[in-house]
Amino acid sequence: MRIAFKNFGCRANNFETDGLYLEAIRRGMMVVSDDEVADAYVINSCTVTANADRDARNQVYRFKRANPSAVVAVIGCYAQVAKEELLALSGVDYVVGTADKIKVLDLIETAADGRDHVLAATGYLPENFVGSRNARANIKIQDGCNYKCTFCTIPMARGRSRSLIPEVVEKQIAEAAAQGFQEVVLTGIHLAHYGWEHNSDLKGLLDRLLAKDGPRIRLSTLDPFEIPDGLLDLMATNSKLCPFLHIALQSGDDEVLKRMRRVYKVIEFESITEQIQKKVPHAYIGVDVIVGFPGETLEAFKRTVVVLEKTHWSKLHVFSFSARKGTEAAKLDGKAPAQEIARRSAVLRELSDRRNREFLLEQIGRTQELLIERPSRKRPGRWLGHTESYVPVEFEGAGVAKQIVPVRLTSAMRSSVAGELIPQFGCYQKPN
Repeated sequence: MRIAFKNFGCRANNFETDGLYLEAIRRGMMVVSDDEVADAYVINSCTVTANADRDARNQVYRFKRANPSAVVAVIGCYAQVAKEELLALSGVDYVVGTADKIKVLDLIETAADGRDHVLAATGYLPENFVGSRNARANIKIQDGCNYKCTFCTIPMARGRSRSLIPEVVEKQIAEAAAQGFQEVVLTGIHLAHYGWEHNSDLKGLLDRLLAKDGPRIRLSTLDPFEIPDGLLDLMATNSKLCPFLHIALQSGDDEVLKRMRRVYKVIEFESITEQIQKKVPHAYIGVDVIVGFPGETLEAFKRTVVVLEKTHWSKLHVFSFSARKGTEAAKLDGKAPAQEIARRSAVLRELSDRRNREFLLEQIGRTQELLIERPSRKRPGRWLGHTESYVPVEFEGAGVAKQIVPVRLTSAMRSSVAGELIPQFGCYQKPN
């Protein structure tokens, strides 16, 4: 059987799709790319925006055009919160929610008559390392969320927060290391809630992990108030913890944050970025911002721009607000016109491009530790990877994926940096 996977959304979804991809291979299926004809297609969906829902629906149509007789399954967050809508969609054979996604392969293998769906939002937290198709290993240590932000459907899709116990996290990292991975990303839906239900926390977990030999560690998204001094101290003093932070700001206006029901104020973002700059000056800081939330007046948007102009960060991830069915935000007044939301988004993306360019230029002349990831698809003879501070690097020569090697950053390109690998232990050979 030929099977293809299409992933939408966050690192947690990437992790889950990797697990299904590798499990399909273990079951003897032939996994092909999502632009090839297959007997079965699996769409791992996201529902964080209306655009994400539309992307999943459009992908169903594309797969059915490629092979009208193929089995098409939609899994994940959109499947969890809109199962009836998807079951009514022409071309969808199975709808499987966020729990036990591995069941989708059982359904496809048996090609059972009728349709099926999984209702319980219990998430997917396997106790064994599921593997990764990429050079870095994602390990999901937490799922679900206890907050009730007015714009978000994730608590409905994934349920309340729950975590792996520290011993299981340690075991999975050891399994990843045994498979040759030299970098792992600790990910979750609300990573800072790790361990709350079993008397642990993220800082305590990191203390345990960093005390042992193993791959370097990168963290996924945190809220501004969830980055304690102790975490920054670890980044500043322990080279195994990557100087990388992705912060969910969402808005630079306190009134908008209040309408979003976020549990922090702008001053906390300003304070933590200042602390990062002092303690970990070369850290990469990504920032999430939602544009056009109901009640975001032009003045509120300008305040967001001012906050972003005066704070320290490396790149923005800009999201245009879209109302999600069943959320409080869908009922709020003060919605901006679509054209105005697009204009504001363009302003922030231009600011992001300028700041990211500055960040890349600041790296020139430095030597960092590069995770070699893959050959360049656009430039034959070049390889790509990211440093510990998430600088995207291109270098010429022969690479070995998953290895971490020293690289000298020589010049900035449009959205990456050119680098020269420093020969070490015979792992790199310069081209003749």
